[in-house]
Order: sequence, then structure tokens, then C-alpha cells
Amino acid sequence: MKVRKLSYALGAEVLGFQVTDKPSAETLSELKELFHRHQVLLFRDQAIGFETHIAFSALFGELDDHSHVPEYRSGKYPQLIEVTNEGKERKTVFGQQWHSDHSQTICPSMASLLHAHELPEVGGETMFTNMYMAFDTLSPGMQRLLEGMRAVHTVVNAGHLKRMDAESRRQKELRNPPVLHPVVRVHPATGRKALYVSEMLTSRFEHLTEEESAPLLQYLFKHSVQPEFVYRHQWRKHDLLMWDNRCTMHLALLDYDHAQLRRLFRATILGDHRGEYLQHQEAAA
Repeated sequence: MKVRKLSYALGAEVLGFQVTDKPSAETLSELKELFHRHQVLLFRDQAIGFETHIAFSALFGELDDHSHVPEYRSGKYPQLIEVTNEGKERKTVFGQQWHSDHSQTICPSMASLLHAHELPEVGGETMFTNMYMAFDTLSPGMQRLLEGMRAVHTVVNAGHLKRMDAESRRQKELRNPPVLHPVVRVHPATGRKALYVSEMLTSRFEHLTEEESAPLLQYLFKHSVQPEFVYRHQWRKHDLLMWDNRCTMHLALLDYDHAQLRRLFRATILGDHRGEYLQHQEAAA
């Protein structure tokens, strides 16, 4: 295998490897090392079916059955969710804010593997940002402040859900109750510290109101997506893209003709970190 860096900040294309070839233990170990080093791995020209996508993804950990987002599950394959604009209004397509997958759940995703099936003629790109860099470039004083903090992550913070009526939002939150996660996460494989807040799913800091939290959160959101931290992926059909949700965020762009079909399928690897339900913490207090 050979590797080609995709940007200064993060990302690498893996050359000379097909996911249809069952990797040896040595090759799998090398892939994991590359994943931890580059945070985003790209495998081009992977014309694979659902079963192969699932089998390859499972080499890296236990797969999510996506029971908390049943509306996105793909037919008879609960290990996959369908990422598509088909049948949706432009403003309701999910993912148009920076986020880390499933941070609104008690066990956020460790990694995601997204495979491109149908793409618009141009656009429909995805941006990724390096959250190690986001933390490392904060002042020492800010780093010390944040390391002792936790934040509330909730699905109803997402922009398109804020437009829902109150009852629909309540039902969403009953299925996915708000959770607390550290503002700074230590990656279990690399030992590096990464900022862990996102504009789509982080609503406030623990013990503070949304109004009190807003100035610092807005600063962190802006700081973490500076151009020098970011890789912008231009999709090709049959791309398989794998990213680490513990130390990256991503954003789906609406820079394409919405009359053209965009359809991708994603496997999600269960996380190695467990948060705390907000109501349990509040009850204890």
C-alpha cells in the first residue's frame, strides 16, 4: 500500500488496496495505524455492495444498528444508513452544520465509513476539520479552562430541528435524551487531546444556561473550523471515506443542484467512550 496526503491538516488516500481483498492481520494493523495518524482515509474506486461495505467496516469495531435514527436506516441493512437528498426539501437535508457523528448519544460513534453510490454532476462535497489542531492552537489558559468542563449534546440543537413544532422536538428528545460529554477528549489510541464541541449538537456547558454558554461556544465553533484545519473532499462515484469521530468534525455542503440525486450509504462503528445522561446528573445534584 502507498499513501497520498489529501491536505496539510488531515486526510490520506490509500493506494493499492481493495476492500474486497480480505486484509491480513498485518495489513489491518497498518490500516489502523494510518487511520490514527491521518484521521480521514480515502479508498477510491471501490465498486462494492452493501455486504462488503458492512464486512469491511466491521474489521474496525462493532457496528451500530442505528436504532436511535430508524428513519435513516437502509432497508434490510440496519448497519447502514442512507445519506440522500431524495424526497427531501433542500432545507431538511441532514448534516449542513459542523458535527461529530452521534455525539448526541450516550456512546458517540468511534468512526464512520461512507460509500458513494450516486452523485450530482458537480458539488455535494464534504468538509472535515482537525480537532487536535483546534485544541492545540488554543492559548494555554483556555486549554486549562476547557479541560475541566463538560457540555450538553442534544439532537434538538440541530438547525433543521429547531424549525420543528414543540411536540415533534419533544418526541425527538425523548428518543435521544441530552447527554454530557467532556469538552476535551483524550484519544485512546494516540493519547492526544481534541476539542469536542459542535455547532449542530452542543447546546451549552454543564451548570450554565444557553445564554451564558453562547459567547464561548461561538468562539470555539469558529476557532475549530479555520481554513488551515480543514480538508474539503470532492466525491467521486465508488469513493469509500472513513473518518475518526473522536478527533474530527465534518460538514455536508449543499453546493449542488438539488434536482440531481445524491445517495451515499454509511456504516457507523460504535464508540469507546460513554457519556452521562443529563437528567441523571441533574437528579444527583
